[in-house]
Amino acid sequence: MPESTADATDGKLATVAAVRLLSSRRLTKAQLRQKLRERGYASEAIDAAVDECERRRYLDDRTFAQLHIKNALDRKSVGRLRLLRELLHYGVESQLAREVLDELDDDEESRIDRALAKLEAMRPQDRYGQLARRLERLGFSAPDIARALRRRAARGVVGERLDELR
Repeated sequence: MPESTADATDGKLATVAAVRLLSSRRLTKAQLRQKLRERGYASEAIDAAVDECERRRYLDDRTFAQLHIKNALDRKSVGRLRLLRELLHYGVESQLAREVLDELDDDEESRIDRALAKLEAMRPQDRYGQLARRLERLGFSAPDIARALRRRAARGVVGERLDELR
């Protein structure tokens, strides 16, 4: 069925709005769709605009996820769970988010060790439980936290007994 002139015009206007939005900041497909919906564009026009932006390579969720992870890790040592949660919040598909996280160069162990060292330097009075909760809020998993605290205790860095972990 031929596209009506009004539909084509709406699609072009939505594409112009999408390009304008993408020129000021990187967005995911989900975020762009939401912003266009908030501006009152019809579903067909939004689909056309998103497709056109993808075709022109202005919009790429994989690149968004990679850059978000890089920027997040440049600012702070955070865990895989937090990064995954953030990517899902921005609308990156779950499978794609997991794939991008699997591509990380540094490993979770080195990130948690850096985070733990920073926490201990900033808050030397914190005990195992407090450190564990802070690491959990940073997005590290419970098994990784327990291993990191045990490694630190084995090296004599943390001045409490390992029994508190159990």
